[in-house]
Amino acid sequence: MASVDQLKLVGLSCDYYDGEGTTSSLGGTGISCETCKNWDGRKCRINVFDSVLEGLDQT
Repeated sequence: MASVDQLKLVGLSCDYYDGEGTTSSLGGTGISCETCKNWDGRKCRINVFDSVLEGLDQT
């Protein structure tokens, strides 16, 4: 299961993100896999989550 932080990072980095997420002037963001139309509540419907996550430098 992906963490909340991973869902946010992938949502921000995914070329296929399609959702209602927004950014605020305070630096907050509502962009996450959880706000993407391709997320079914447990996984990505178009199977790009893992490849986007692997492409992120998480050091």
